[in-house]
Amino acid sequence: MAEPRWVPVGKIGRAHGVHGVVRVLAYGETLATRTKGDKLYLRSRAGAVRELTIETLTWHQRTWLAHFGGYTTREACRELTGQEIFLPEDQLPQLEDGEYYHYQLIGLKVETVDGSFLGLLREILPAGSHDVYVVEHDDKEILIPATEQVVLAIDLLESRMRVALPEGLIDDL
Repeated sequence: MAEPRWVPVGKIGRAHGVHGVVRVLAYGETLATRTKGDKLYLRSRAGAVRELTIETLTWHQRTWLAHFGGYTTREACRELTGQEIFLPEDQLPQLEDGEYYHYQLIGLKVETVDGSFLGLLREILPAGSHDVYVVEHDDKEILIPATEQVVLAIDLLESRMRVALPEGLIDDL
């Protein structure tokens, strides 16, 4: 059987309280679909996979609070701090047409409607009503609002995103 594609869905932050609960920064909305008994995974740099079983997962003050089976103290949680959590790609919730996971967009070539190359999409920043795409070209960054008026087309097969930049967004190409 082929090795699954592992998709990062969040990053574990510091402990919250003294009973084995940690803060989790979610990448997107996938964690909202997880419940008690579901599995999340840690991956070492060498590729070793370790399973975490969700005991509780609650939304609290703009972050997730997670309690994983086997972690009952603040000290036990220290080994988790800073680690990314993953799901196999086949366990991600199905998306509607025109919706994409962040991991699918990172690395896309971004170009204008006239075909001018702007750079590569390197990061996605959540910013309230819509995300902001960080596009990098040479040593410059361009911040592009991820709205339907700006992002005209995404072609995952061609690894390309076509955008209509608002006037004045950048000085020159």
